[in-house]
Amino acid sequence: MRLPRRQLRTRLSKACGSLFLMASCCGCGSSYNAATPAPTVTPASSSTTVYTMENATTGNSVIAYQQSSDGTLSQAATFATGGLGVGHGLENQGALALSNDGKYLFVVNPGSNDVTAFQITNQGLTQTGRVSSGGRLPVSVTEHGGLVYVLNRSGEAGDPAGDNITGLRLGTDGSLTPIPGSTVELSAGGVNPAQIQFSTDGSIIVVTETGGGHIDTYTVDANGVAGGHVVHPSAGTEPFGFAFRNATQLYVSEAGAGTASSYTVGSQGALQTISAAVQTQQRTACWLVITPDKKTAYVSNTASGTISEFAIGVHGSLSLSASVAATTQGNPLDMAVTPDGRYLNVLTTTGNIEVFRIESSTGGLSSVQVLTGLPAGTNGLVSF
Repeated sequence: MRLPRRQLRTRLSKACGSLFLMASCCGCGSSYNAATPAPTVTPASSSTTVYTMENATTGNSVIAYQQSSDGTLSQAATFATGGLGVGHGLENQGALALSNDGKYLFVVNPGSNDVTAFQITNQGLTQTGRVSSGGRLPVSVTEHGGLVYVLNRSGEAGDPAGDNITGLRLGTDGSLTPIPGSTVELSAGGVNPAQIQFSTDGSIIVVTETGGGHIDTYTVDANGVAGGHVVHPSAGTEPFGFAFRNATQLYVSEAGAGTASSYTVGSQGALQTISAAVQTQQRTACWLVITPDKKTAYVSNTASGTISEFAIGVHGSLSLSASVAATTQGNPLDMAVTPDGRYLNVLTTTGNIEVFRIESSTGGLSSVQVLTGLPAGTNGLVSF
C-alpha cells in the first residue's frame, strides 16, 4: 500500500538522516555571474582532494580536505559559495558534482535557490559563476560537456510550479547561463526527488523520485534542452541514490525495503531491469557508489549504520557480497570512492567523515580514520 505523502516524508526523514524542515528560502529570481573571488590556499601534496558543503543558513561553503596516501584526511581550506544552505539534511545525492573534465566543481545552494561554479586550480577553488537554479530548493546537480542540469525539489518548498530540472550552460570562463526552455517538470509535484545525473556519454539525464516511486529519463537535444521525458516504475520501493557503470548500465539504491537494482539504459532513455530489488538485509539503502574498476557497488544503509557491498557481474547483474561490509560510528549518508579506488569516504549524520580502506582482492572495507567536527547539516561528498 502506498504511504500518504506526509507519512512518507516522515519515514524518510528518520531513515535517511534528514530533518527535512521547510526552511524559509531567500530566493534570487534572476541570474548573475559576477565572479566573486574566493579565498585560496596552496594544498598540501596529495593525490586526492575531498569536498563537502557546510549547508549553513548563514552562508554556504565548500570544505576541502587533502587525503594522503594512507587514506587520512586533513582540512585544507574553506571556500564560500556566495549562497545559502538550509542547515539540515536534504535527502539527496549529488549536492556537489565535478565536471567530467575535472576542471570545475558545482555546488547547490538550497537556501538561496542557486548554483555556484568553482574552477579547480593548484591553489584551491576560485568562484567563477553563480546563477538561479530555475526553481526552489535545489538538491542535486550534474554536468557533461559544458551542460549543467540542476534538480529542484520545488514542490517541497511550497512552489506551485512543482519539482523540476533546469539546464545551465558552462562558459569557457566558468560562468553559468540559463538555457531557454530547459526547465522540465518531473512525473508530478511533491515527488521528493533525490538525485539528477547525466549518463557517462551525456546522452541521457536520469532523476530518481523517492516519493513518487519512479525513475525519470530525458534525452538532450543539440541546444542542450531536455526532452523525451519517460517515467519508469522503479523495480524497488523509494528509489534514492544511483550511479552509472557505463553509458548503458544504471545502478539504483532503494530506501523503502533496503534494496538495490540494476538496469540497462536505451538510447532514448528506456530502462530494462537486469537485477530487481536485491536485498541488502539492512534498513534504508539510501546512497550508492561504484568503484573505478566497475566491479563493486557500495550502498549506505542509513538506519542500520552499515555499508553493504555488491558484486557487479559482467552483464550488469548485482549480487550481495556482504550485507555488512563495514559498520559506521554515525549513520551513513553520502559516499565517495577515491579515483584510485583505494578508499571509501563516508559522510555521517553525526558530522563525521569516516574513511575505509578498500581491500583490492576482496572489496572488503577496513576502518582508517573517523574525522569529526563537521557542522550540522553538512551535505554532499566528492573525491577528486
